Amino acid sequence: MIKFLTFDCYGTLLNEDGTYDAVAQAASQIGVDPELARQRFRTYQADRNHMHPYLDYDLLTRNNLIHLDYQFGLRHQFERYFPEVLIAHRSLKPFPEVIATLKTLQQRGYHLIMMSNSSWDIIPANAAALEVPFDIWTAEDVHAYKPDHAFFKAVEEHYGLTPENHWHIAEGYPSDIVPANDLGWPSIWINRISAAPTAAARPTHEATTLDQVLQWLK
Repeated sequence: MIKFLTFDCYGTLLNEDGTYDAVAQAASQIGVDPELARQRFRTYQADRNHMHPYLDYDLLTRNNLIHLDYQFGLRHQFERYFPEVLIAHRSLKPFPEVIATLKTLQQRGYHLIMMSNSSWDIIPANAAALEVPFDIWTAEDVHAYKPDHAFFKAVEEHYGLTPENHWHIAEGYPSDIVPANDLGWPSIWINRISAAPTAAARPTHEATTLDQVLQWLK
């Protein structure tokens, strides 16, 4: 039996701080509060209301920067840093334990699948940083962002995923753990900051770093 693992990318495998650092650096150069800009950028990017109807991730990011201009009373100041922010996002690095853990899972015979709220022009560089082969599914492939069940069902149907042959591994609680719970997917929540659940959904297991999943995935 083929064993499948589906992964969220950002926050689970790759550290997103590089993107937020680029926004904060732009804010410093513009002359506004960098931590406030970082916070507002993160909040906008996580709000699924800004993703409907579907739009590509790079456009979502540009809209976010335009929104920052509006919030700070600026005109085309954050927006002109769009190339730098996008380059930073393509250049994200894995968390320290990730590559070794992925290689161990590959050696144990797992088929690795990435499910990312990203797009075709960004994800190849992100995947290359992980150094192991993945099947890659993005929001652009299915024209839906997680937690939309359409994304999950497309992957489920393509591979024939069942509770017996598959685990979903993710840092995102509302984007991944909640829909996984809705659909009956066994899941492992990579809760790096020990956050409290914000809904009734519960993962099968919970860990603070990716390497801890090895105790359950033999």
